[in-house]
Amino acid sequence: MSALRRTTLAAVFVLGGGASAAMAGDMSAADVKKIHDYTLSMDKIHAMQAALADFKALEKKDPAFKAEAEADDGDDNDHDSIAQLEAKMDKHPRLIAIYRKHGLSDADIILMPLALMGAGVAVQYPKAAASLADQTSPQQIAFFKAHQAELKSMSWGAGKGQ
Repeated sequence: MSALRRTTLAAVFVLGGGASAAMAGDMSAADVKKIHDYTLSMDKIHAMQAALADFKALEKKDPAFKAEAEADDGDDNDHDSIAQLEAKMDKHPRLIAIYRKHGLSDADIILMPLALMGAGVAVQYPKAAASLADQTSPQQIAFFKAHQAELKSMSWGAGKGQ
């Protein structure tokens, strides 16, 4: 599975299906800090939802796009650094163009799902919050609490998945 597809799936299945690499301790301290310092916003979350809806619609209409989104990049390293994931995204200009159309940066694409995941776990399992403190900020936890109902109603985020 391509790194970009894994990133997109991470965005779609936030808080579902398993722990992130950061939660498993497989990320560098610098990458964990990037997740910790990422600022969540509903505008960006809505933009991600719109981008994912565009992906889904385009995959139905364009088999070549679907093939690109699902292409195996030959690298099954699930422990890529954030910089490595960003570099891999550059190999998929059609996919990235959809994110860009919605105003999302590489950081938004990669860090937002991870920040939401950490905040969601901290909210749902308060005893785990202390062990997530290096990657999950109090602001992210407060954001998740404040928007939890809306996040759960979305097709991704903390919601139902796609």
